[in-house]
Amino acid sequence: MHKIIPFSMSFLILLLFAGVYFHPSREAVRPQVKELTEWTMETGASAADVTLPCTLRCSDMSSVTLTAQITPRPGDCLYIKSVYTPFEIYADETLLFAYGQPGTYPAFLLDPPTVVKLLPLPGTGEPVTLQLRYQAPTQRGRMTLHPVFLGEQNDLLTFLFTKMGFSLLFSIILIALGVLLLLIALILTRFDEIGRPVLWLGLFSFLVGVWILGECNLTSIFIHNPPLLYLMAFIGMFTLTIPLLRCGIIILNPRHPKVLSCTCTLMELAVIGAVILQLLGIAAFSRTMYLFHLLIPLAFILFAGCILLEIIYNRNQFAILFLIPALVLTIFTLLELMNYHLFHPPFQITFFFQLGILLFIGMMCVLCSYFIRCMLLHQAENRQLSYELALIEKETEARKTQYAILSETAASIRAQRHDLKHHLAVIREYAAQHLEEKLLDYLNALTADIPADPADRLCENDAVNAVAGYYLSMARKEGIPSVSLSLCIPSDTREVSETDLCVIIGNLLDNAIAACREQTRGTPFIRMQSRLKFGILTITMDNSCQNVHPTADGSFRSRKPGGGTGLISVRSVAKRYGGSARFEVRDHVFSSSVYLYLEKP
Repeated sequence: MHKIIPFSMSFLILLLFAGVYFHPSREAVRPQVKELTEWTMETGASAADVTLPCTLRCSDMSSVTLTAQITPRPGDCLYIKSVYTPFEIYADETLLFAYGQPGTYPAFLLDPPTVVKLLPLPGTGEPVTLQLRYQAPTQRGRMTLHPVFLGEQNDLLTFLFTKMGFSLLFSIILIALGVLLLLIALILTRFDEIGRPVLWLGLFSFLVGVWILGECNLTSIFIHNPPLLYLMAFIGMFTLTIPLLRCGIIILNPRHPKVLSCTCTLMELAVIGAVILQLLGIAAFSRTMYLFHLLIPLAFILFAGCILLEIIYNRNQFAILFLIPALVLTIFTLLELMNYHLFHPPFQITFFFQLGILLFIGMMCVLCSYFIRCMLLHQAENRQLSYELALIEKETEARKTQYAILSETAASIRAQRHDLKHHLAVIREYAAQHLEEKLLDYLNALTADIPADPADRLCENDAVNAVAGYYLSMARKEGIPSVSLSLCIPSDTREVSETDLCVIIGNLLDNAIAACREQTRGTPFIRMQSRLKFGILTITMDNSCQNVHPTADGSFRSRKPGGGTGLISVRSVAKRYGGSARFEVRDHVFSSSVYLYLEKP
């Protein structure tokens, strides 16, 4: 956990320098690409000179015509961008391109989606009158006229890549990272639910990547499907907070999760409502977007507030770790705002925000890894505790059986003690009359009535004896013909817990019985013995096995439901008391050897 903070700060400084170094400069447009700046704008009967980009109020006009004089060279193209606005391009009154007319895009979109076009021009070398005729959108109160560039296609692409290539690359990286995390989550959730935070984080990365990919102008040049990019941009932006909040709920596990859960539900309902309004043709995403400009920051603020409350009131360690990526995302968002207001970049306006998102997701991956590791350790501890509890239950059951036998034996002894004076009287009478044969028969009959040893005594320690006796009885019920237990374990185990010794004995015998149960060839057997010398307790066991093979790392894969933790538990207990455990299989014989110190060496 403590390694996350220096790693995050180092990565933060590195990306900050990268952002300053690779930030798009304010240098003049390259000579091969010319920005068309001198335009005459006509709105109805009025005309005026204008410089692009410019924003107009749609209530003041229904159409706008821009006119400029250009001299295209052979191979020149126009770079045109239109946002939700139908337009036509004319060269000397000849129609070159039309976009956004009714019937050319799905009707439920209401306005034509954003389009970016590289339009080839007739390269005559003569001056050409270029006209751009725009129609006002129906879903927006303002219409933005974007810059127009002139140059050869390769030069325009190179120019655009220098300005917007980072966004394209960034979106592809996020989508690829999201897909990778989703695949990892599917693998993890196949075995356990601990993969859910990775699933939500992967979905968050994927949605952010889809949003940026749909908004990037370069994407429109390579993917000629404006409606698809329109849906990608808005669906990605509208939904990105939902998986992030879901991931946070799982990792934080807040004491009062209703705030985050209700926020998630509100965002989900808002997305559903926006989709319905768009499909019914009532309100486009470009209009409901302003609602999400309010909801998304509020969701993040509530999220940050819940993190702080968990830190202050509940001392939640995951909340402390979650605060670091949240602060990083906030810092980079503020840097983006400063960059936008101080430098006014004409193309790339989300550079620092994208770096912040990338760093945020990287830190969240580290946090999710730490969360999964903690959950795995917690589950391993729970399995260990469950196994120890099962051993205690078996020990208790074995002790109850022994006590029942002892009680029955004690009752028999009391009855015989009561009859002892009568037996002595008969013996005295036979002895007085020298009836040796009858005396001998009578003594034999009395001897046969004496109760046998109520149970096999396997060692001096009562707890271990009970567990070992339980598994010895189980082995006999399984029909294992050869079972030999020779244990030397004192009643005083000094610094070693009796429960831990029961874990070792119980695990070894349980695995041995399971191996013998699966054996179909040969005679199954179990041989266990222990020795105590110089304060070192050594336990060895050999048992027959048939289908046990070591893995590549030398361990043995359990075939029990849930994976099993027997050998891991034995090794863990041995290390706890300064010892070790070794397991190997040879010629269908599984050998176990364990040693530990009853006293610290």
